[in-house]
Parts: sequence; C-alpha cells; structure tokens
Amino acid sequence: MATTTIGQITIAYRKETHQFKTVSLAEHFLRQLRIRVGWFHTVKATVNLMGSDKVMQLRHLKGDKFLIMQELAQIEDEVKLSNA
Repeated sequence: MATTTIGQITIAYRKETHQFKTVSLAEHFLRQLRIRVGWFHTVKATVNLMGSDKVMQLRHLKGDKFLIMQELAQIEDEVKLSNA
C-alpha cells in the first residue's frame, strides 16, 4: 500500500504566488497581518497529494485565510489517518 504525503502547497493572493513544503509554513504565511480577510480578499491554494513520488491528486481551495488554514489542517489530518 502506497503512503500518501503532502507535496507542494501553492498559495495565490493578490497576484502573488507562494510555494511551501509543509502545512505549518503555509499557515504561518497566512497568519500575517498583511493577508486580509474580507469580500475582496480571497486566497487560492493548490495542494499536491503525492504517492510514490507521483502526484495522485490536486486539491484546489478558495476562500478567506481562515477557511484555507482550516482546510489545510483537515487535509493534513486526513493524510496522517490514511497512513496510519
């Protein structure tokens, strides 16, 4: 059985793209005060789920920063549970 890991996390905010290797680094970026919450301030994220060094699935997320942080934590928990 192949183990699933989180590969690259790409976050797009105000025409800037940032890439992270871990959920904690992505969450740290989203906690910054310059990342605002509101009607016009949406964040888009793409999470690569890897299995045996191949991309198995891409998860596309869109919303405010708190929703993205919550969904990233949920994906991380799902990956941990699937590998257990």
